[in-house]
Amino acid sequence: MSLDGELSSEPLSNVSVATLQTICLDLLQAGNAAEAEKLFTACRKEGFFYLDFQHTKSAIHDVAEDIYRLEEELFNLPEQEKLRYDVDKLSKMKLNGYKPLGRNFGGIKGKLDGFETYSISKNNIKGLVDPVNFVRPAVIDKRMRTLEAFTIAINDVSTVLLSTLSHSLGLPADEGFEKFHKPDTPSPDIIRLLKYHAQPAEEHGICHTPHTDMGSLTFLFTRQPGLQVISPVSGQWEWVQPKADCAIVNLGDGMSLLTNGYLHSCLHRVGPLPGQSMPLRYSFAYLQRAEEKTLMTGLESNLFPAREPGVDVFTSGEWLQRKFGMLRLETHKNDDSWVLTGQKNRVPN
Repeated sequence: MSLDGELSSEPLSNVSVATLQTICLDLLQAGNAAEAEKLFTACRKEGFFYLDFQHTKSAIHDVAEDIYRLEEELFNLPEQEKLRYDVDKLSKMKLNGYKPLGRNFGGIKGKLDGFETYSISKNNIKGLVDPVNFVRPAVIDKRMRTLEAFTIAINDVSTVLLSTLSHSLGLPADEGFEKFHKPDTPSPDIIRLLKYHAQPAEEHGICHTPHTDMGSLTFLFTRQPGLQVISPVSGQWEWVQPKADCAIVNLGDGMSLLTNGYLHSCLHRVGPLPGQSMPLRYSFAYLQRAEEKTLMTGLESNLFPAREPGVDVFTSGEWLQRKFGMLRLETHKNDDSWVLTGQKNRVPN
């Protein structure tokens, strides 16, 4: 089964399209040196790449379609029902629950976002914490085996990516990235389900404000265009073409902070194609984050620049909370806009 069912768009034309590396998972699993070098280059320069699952036996092939079905069922629930699981009320770390349309800072009229989300934590899916606070609608219970299979498969994949990068960067064997992202240890990882709402062409707002992701690695699955990334060459926005049998993977602030900026966390956003209305758009992602008490500062490598003097060092948990404070419209502060990008010399526009 394809990861993507039927891609719902023709190849993008008359727009600037990002040229991203395609990394073959099966070659990385086999220890292929050339593929490891491609991964290193993509993480150093673009911070985005396609991860090709086509020639692997990953369970991701079997569960992707079921997760798309879960999204449609979940987001079609009455709004009052979904708000029973308000993510801002259920968890300080916002690891479980529903975010309604328009709660985040964004580019729609009134500085609102244009999407709903539902988050489900790795800790609850894998039973790593007390389930007493894991309240959720019945439609999630129906797909819990699917969510568990997906989580285990992504954790296996991320271990390959992280260990490969650790080796490429010459990190000590017991102090690599994987030390802070152990699959069976509690961490702030989540599956995030997303529904972008349709909007008329005359509004043409940016649904998802320019930002970097707060965690370490994001694995995005989408059938439709809408994602844009900043080109490291031109500094201009480019569109990302969905690709069959591939996840779109990007590095977040975590990988940049753990390397003192040596690896690249790329600015991105979601919006309608030029001159077109924003269609209804579903996607889902696995957001991997370092364990909550991890100090987000450079690990031991001769390649990494020294940390800038006077720069605050956050734990992973502290950084996530600060980032959420900037994403939420009611707590957004313009003088702290750098938090959206993870770097004080880079403010979104």
